Amino acid sequence: MTAIKHALQRDIFTPNDERLLSIVNVCKAGKKKKNCFLCATVTTERPVQVKMVKVKKSDKGDFYKRQIAWALRDLAVVDAKDAIKENPEFDLHFEKIYKWVASSTAEKNAFISCIWKLNQRYLRKKIDFVNVSSQLLEELPKVTEESVPSGENQSVTGGDEEVVDVYQELNAREEQDIEIMMEGCECAISNAEAFAERLSRELQVLDGANIQSIMASEKQVNILMNLLDEALKEVDQIELKLSSYEEMLQSVKEQMDQISESNHLIHLSNTNNVKLLSEIEFLVNHMDLAKGHIKALQEGDLSSSRGIEACTNAADALLQCMNVALRPGHDMLQAVKQQQQRFSDLREQFARRLASHLNNVFVQQFTQALLQLYNRSYFLSVPVSTSNLAQASLILFFFL
Repeated sequence: MTAIKHALQRDIFTPNDERLLSIVNVCKAGKKKKNCFLCATVTTERPVQVKMVKVKKSDKGDFYKRQIAWALRDLAVVDAKDAIKENPEFDLHFEKIYKWVASSTAEKNAFISCIWKLNQRYLRKKIDFVNVSSQLLEELPKVTEESVPSGENQSVTGGDEEVVDVYQELNAREEQDIEIMMEGCECAISNAEAFAERLSRELQVLDGANIQSIMASEKQVNILMNLLDEALKEVDQIELKLSSYEEMLQSVKEQMDQISESNHLIHLSNTNNVKLLSEIEFLVNHMDLAKGHIKALQEGDLSSSRGIEACTNAADALLQCMNVALRPGHDMLQAVKQQQQRFSDLREQFARRLASHLNNVFVQQFTQALLQLYNRSYFLSVPVSTSNLAQASLILFFFL
């Protein structure tokens, strides 16, 4: 496992400026798949980012490849399944639950211990540890903000190996400064005591300069704090303005909703008015009889050709109005019923006038025919038979 850890550190994490702290060989629970490694890492640059990385061995070679990485702050629960019996299974609750089976219980415990320490150091106990042995957690020293000075390197041990070493390598600038100091030293490198004494004096001078710089910057710090206080006041004022704007926007939203509802009702009313106007136009166009036709039916002269033509046109118009195909619901309207009754009255009135006129015409025609018969017999001295006279009298009595 140590060799694998070094290989992963060299090939995967060092190019990404990350440091491998703990590793566990796992496979997914309930599935027969190849094993993979879960790695707990931290970045070498500040601010420190703690991640959990899944690494799998490539099928085409002996190298490893990085599959997926989760931020430790997204980890909600670590479930060790059993706090009493040894069990290699454990669950990690990120955005979903990942179920793992470690190659050994010792590796699982070491990995969970590393997660617990990273949680104590960087996340301030934001992760819940379920079914984890209390002895396992008690053996790990709690790292709090008071116990660890800010800016110092801290070590987190996972199992039997250190997670973060105390030793920290010098950067390029520090190495260059030390080389310049060693070149300017008059004593030989072998005289370590003289070199250490000079180094101590230089450090004391630097400490004094740092103290003076801090004291000189106290005024600037106070000014900065005052500016921060003013900025906070401005932020409070901005929040108040935003709150008032939000209330006004809410009021505008309510008014817009009311306007939208009113527009909907107006549109519905306009639609209904258009439909009603269409129905009214249909009834007016098909059930309206002109005044001239009504007058012709009531008072038209049936003895003249012009009067007969007017009565004929009026009768055709009346017939069309009475035979119009009404739409569903029209027969329920009171006005439609009244108009239909009016048409029926006009028809009956015209029928009585027409029957009376025809009766008068027939009586007049037979009377004239009878008179002609008598006149013919008188002037021609032709006797009229009793049977012909009786038949003419009977026909005349029928029409009268």
